[in-house]
Amino acid sequence: MSALNWRESVASLLIEAGRALAVGQVSQVRVALGTCVAYLEIAEKSGDTMAGDLLRQLRPQLTDELTERFQFAPGELEELEAENKRNGG
Repeated sequence: MSALNWRESVASLLIEAGRALAVGQVSQVRVALGTCVAYLEIAEKSGDTMAGDLLRQLRPQLTDELTERFQFAPGELEELEAENKRNGG
C-alpha cells in the first residue's frame, strides 16, 4: 500500500467518522474509525513510520484494550473503500 493511498483513505474515513458522529450514527463511527486503524496497521507493517506514530497516539499505554479489532482478507479493505466511494462516502 502506498503512503499516499493510505493517507487519502484515512483522511476520507476520518471525515466520514466526523459526519456520522455529528448525527449520532455510532455504528458508522465505529466502522470508519476501525477501518482507519486497520489502514494504519497495514501501513505500519509495511514500514511507514508516520503510520506507526499515529497508532501510538491512538493507543496510549493502557492495561485494558478498549477498541474493537477488525481483520480484513487481502483486498477486502480496498473493496470496502471503493464501495464507500460509490455510495457517496
